[in-house]
Amino acid sequence: MVLMRRVADEALALIEGAEGILVGLGPDEEWLTLKCASGSLGEQIGIRISVAGSLTGLAFQTGETLRCDDVESDPRVDLDTCHRFHVVSMVSVPLWRREQTIGVLDVTSSHPRAFHDRDVAVLRSLAEFMGVVIAAANDLAGVTDALLARAWRAAPGVSVSERGDRAARERFVANVLNPGALGRLETRNRVDSFLQGRGLTHVFQPEFDLRSGACFAVEALARFSGLPRRSPDVWFAEARQMGVGVALELLSVKKALALMPRLPPGIDMCVNAGPEAMSSDEVCQMVASSESRRIVMELTEEDRVDDYPRLSHALRSLRLSGVRLAIDDTGAGFASLAHILKLSPDIIKLDRELTSGIDHDPVRKALAGALVTFASYTGADIVAEGIENAAELDVLRELGIAYGQGFFLCRPTSVDSIPDHLPREVWSPVKTRAS
Repeated sequence: MVLMRRVADEALALIEGAEGILVGLGPDEEWLTLKCASGSLGEQIGIRISVAGSLTGLAFQTGETLRCDDVESDPRVDLDTCHRFHVVSMVSVPLWRREQTIGVLDVTSSHPRAFHDRDVAVLRSLAEFMGVVIAAANDLAGVTDALLARAWRAAPGVSVSERGDRAARERFVANVLNPGALGRLETRNRVDSFLQGRGLTHVFQPEFDLRSGACFAVEALARFSGLPRRSPDVWFAEARQMGVGVALELLSVKKALALMPRLPPGIDMCVNAGPEAMSSDEVCQMVASSESRRIVMELTEEDRVDDYPRLSHALRSLRLSGVRLAIDDTGAGFASLAHILKLSPDIIKLDRELTSGIDHDPVRKALAGALVTFASYTGADIVAEGIENAAELDVLRELGIAYGQGFFLCRPTSVDSIPDHLPREVWSPVKTRAS
């Protein structure tokens, strides 16, 4: 992947008209997954392109280099995808491994007729080199996996010390062939154990009415035990890289909702899920078997939405059952604002980066105030995250923010400890002013 990224970056410099580079790989005959991207298309990694009905797919199927001078007049292209990526002209070059196409190198521009015959010749050379890189990486990965598999298959009658020596030698060889391979394999094994339900638990952070001090909801926060010690967002990111991110999210949602009956009556539960998981039939089934009117689904800033119509359709079904939508981490970046405009959430959660220091930062205060005004027009409630001290709490109240959560109010706790925090009088309005 590192070498492919370098080739992609160099292609931008070599091809004068190039604005974006994509590398799509199989393995199936229906879809190509974008494994590497650069330039204007640098954020498209992970997106899938249909082999049928696209220039990229046609290059993959025929093994021929194809050029499109203007997508508006070329019936071979997937026009919707081109519009989404702002592509007007492109060159698709197949990637080969042992006389078999394994992917496609796409070079794109937002201008018509951006590429010439010389550019096509250069791209063919780059694609040939990239095919060799991919083949070598796959061969090394195969050898490494075989060595590690043998290291962990102990033959009958072999002593513990002999097994340890053999495993140590083979791990050494594997790490020489593919540095870091052992660590990645151990990470995959750890993620697999989470998917089997081992080591994944939840704590719950109460959310309070900042006017009365009453707890009205809790946010379910995933926790992963064992080594290496990593924060939950890192484990979810690792799972996404391994292609099992949605499965891990769904399991987290399932385990969190299973604890809802242990919450005090009237306390709602907020559950985090990405757009793909939130759009799945599995989430609909989980909600249907729970007290849906007590569920808030939170969409986070880290998750890119590639298909808003599909997500909106899924949310309509969830909302009909009483589920509410919250946009998490608002104020941390553009994506959360796009979510708000396109999805009309019931709850807008201010990111802790916006809340932190709001008592002495006029810019943070102005931005939070603008979001409060915006929310009042849309009918959404505002929940401030990451409240760390009384000064921040006072400013948030002055801005008209009625709900919040954070360590100053209450740290995450077990589900059975929630009743101990109803209500939370230590930071009531009277107490705060007296302090």
